[in-house]
Amino acid sequence: MNILWFRRDLRLNDNESVTLATANNACVLPCFIIDPWFYQQPDIGRARVRFLFESLENLDSNLRQRGSQLYLFEGNSVDLLQTLTRELLQQGIRPKLFFNRDVQVEYGIERDRTIIDFYRQLNLECHLGLSSFLQTEDCRDSWYGEYYTYQRQPLYQASTHINTPQMSLNLPQLTFDELKQKYSQFWQEDSKYFTGGESSAK
Repeated sequence: MNILWFRRDLRLNDNESVTLATANNACVLPCFIIDPWFYQQPDIGRARVRFLFESLENLDSNLRQRGSQLYLFEGNSVDLLQTLTRELLQQGIRPKLFFNRDVQVEYGIERDRTIIDFYRQLNLECHLGLSSFLQTEDCRDSWYGEYYTYQRQPLYQASTHINTPQMSLNLPQLTFDELKQKYSQFWQEDSKYFTGGESSAK
């Protein structure tokens, strides 16, 4: 079982972690965690959150077209992933975690470090992928040409089928209706310039 943890990159196309996690018809649990920390930040605008929720809905729709779905959890990301991992282990499943690198916020960097250490302690595999045009080495002279090559030719193709078996989990989950109701102060954004979602972005 591969846990596919979505964060900033809410898309199936050209997503390294999605391509690797779904390869060879592996069982995949796609999830997104609504972390209350994010919504308590003073600089979080309503339009930004509405865009996020629309993108999550679109991601779920795209997953369902491929035989899968998006599991929505709410709470501290570290606590939830640790609980989910332990629950799978109790079911005799040794999960592998896939997610893409986060380099923008210290909270996210520390969170990811804690998750990676947790998986290492359990001797479980964890794949930390690249997102968009992130680079692992400081080769600035070649970045310019590589950037436009990347834009013209996506590196990773989306799977046509994603194998997500029906699972019974003890972790509380959110529906999209519950998500909008609970965070209604963000959803009531009237003026917006862009609709969230991979399909709209195309």
